[in-house]
Amino acid sequence: MIASARLLVVSSIFTYRALFSWLNPASYVAEKMLFPVVQMTFFALLGKYGAAQPLDFYLVGNALLVAYQATFTVANAVGDERWQGTLQYVVASPANRAIVFFGRGVGHALDGTLTIVVAFLIALLYGLDLSHANVAGLAAAIFVASFSATAFGLFLGAAAYLVLDANFLANLAMFVLLLLTGTNVPLSDLPPFLSPVSQILPLTRSVAAARMLATGGAFADAIPLIAQDVVIGALWGVAGLVLFGWLEVQARRRGTLEGF
Repeated sequence: MIASARLLVVSSIFTYRALFSWLNPASYVAEKMLFPVVQMTFFALLGKYGAAQPLDFYLVGNALLVAYQATFTVANAVGDERWQGTLQYVVASPANRAIVFFGRGVGHALDGTLTIVVAFLIALLYGLDLSHANVAGLAAAIFVASFSATAFGLFLGAAAYLVLDANFLANLAMFVLLLLTGTNVPLSDLPPFLSPVSQILPLTRSVAAARMLATGGAFADAIPLIAQDVVIGALWGVAGLVLFGWLEVQARRRGTLEGF
């Protein structure tokens, strides 16, 4: 048990540290600030002058959706192992695959939570009113959003071994999340054939819960939405683990570890 916990922590730390390729703390601060500022500015202006929805609709949705950064970063962390020459060591290691696989996401989930908090602080500058917010419930929605986005990223990272391009998958996922999770387009306005897609995506229910809690809604009313997003995130993570395991078996059989 102790060895497994240590492996989880070490795997998470080194996967997180290996991703950014920066040594200057200013780069990290810019990473945390620049994306939320740009995203918030674009959609806040869109909401203010387009007036399709109240401004808070866009501010809360986009503050939560910066969790997609965790999707992007962890997908690249997993997918880039082939390019960095470390994939063969992961496969050859006798370590528990589930611990190694999920350990990659812990640091990114925590970092994603911080990013969302920063985004909400930025949203306050744009006029978001959180004076009546259920703070405890909103904090839970933020954490679950980061968790489910990270689990989604783990799946995309495993899938990148098939398409050989984690950046392509992560960027595609970013736009899908922007359009289909209710962040900027109400779910009721989506074409009927896209509605089932929105229901299986992470963040869809966290966004809805965050909007409810930001206006003072009861935590008990938001629990079903938050719990469902936990399940959705867990299913994406498990699917990523299963896919990675299947790809590993195929690579061993074919002798194509570096390209599957």
